[in-house]
Amino acid sequence: MRDINFFKDIVLKFRLTVLLILDKRVAIYLKLIPLAAVVYLIVPFDLMIGPIDDAALIMGAMQLFISLCPKELVEEHSQNLEKRKEPTKTSSVKIIDSQAADDKK
Repeated sequence: MRDINFFKDIVLKFRLTVLLILDKRVAIYLKLIPLAAVVYLIVPFDLMIGPIDDAALIMGAMQLFISLCPKELVEEHSQNLEKRKEPTKTSSVKIIDSQAADDKK
């Protein structure tokens, strides 16, 4: 169960990062942090061999970007993401057994 929460947290941070990048109220120089991380992924040389440094850099860049953004914007977008995540109340569906319906006739 911990693994599922870990991946949900990564997806939530990614979505929050994208929303903050698209928000015009966030300073341009802050938006350079995730951009620099993406450029690092594209550049053919690595600090370490393997994907571990890439994943750590991306996670660190997202966390740094989110922590440097204005708190009220982070809260606003976080709340919107939480609202989207909540399941909507659907009307109850009645399943009728065809055999039972035939018996009543």
